Amino acid sequence: MQIDESTDVSNHSQLLVFVRYVHERCIKEEFLFCERLETTTKADDVFRLVQLFFDCHELSWDLIGSICTDGAPAMIGKKSGFVAMVKEKAPHVLTTHCVLHRQALASKTLPKKLKEVMGVVVQTVNYIRGRALNHRLFKKFCDKIGADYGMLLYHTEVRWLNRVRVLPCVVEIRNEILELFKHQQPP
Repeated sequence: MQIDESTDVSNHSQLLVFVRYVHERCIKEEFLFCERLETTTKADDVFRLVQLFFDCHELSWDLIGSICTDGAPAMIGKKSGFVAMVKEKAPHVLTTHCVLHRQALASKTLPKKLKEVMGVVVQTVNYIRGRALNHRLFKKFCDKIGADYGMLLYHTEVRWLNRVRVLPCVVEIRNEILELFKHQQPP
């Protein structure tokens, strides 16, 4: 089971739970559920939602072999974290730190120059993608000049692997981005 808490565009915390299991000698990955965390995102809130789902669907903690989390204190706290609560129910459960989150942590140790370049690239992409008007203007501008690209991948720190795709795209359309910024009216 993989568990992650994420904040949606309306600023509400959502608990996302995925499962990986073996079915008929094939590994399956499924989205188990998504529930809103109404107030806080503490370990007991997370555990309560997962336990409620288990109870409603008559699932046992014995089915769980391992849990993968983002490494936040609410998840992995030794005494009161989500994992500690699960281990009270199922001591056999193994825990791992999510690969994407580990890679995001690793990306924080980039060489200084590369980090500066990526900072500018990410800021530029997020400026265009993070505002609907900017995104529409960029798309229209790229269509008008016949650019190969009209879309940029939105970047988040957790999903830093998309930098592999974002950077070449930005390099390829850097002139279009510069032209857009030249023609854009200041706020």
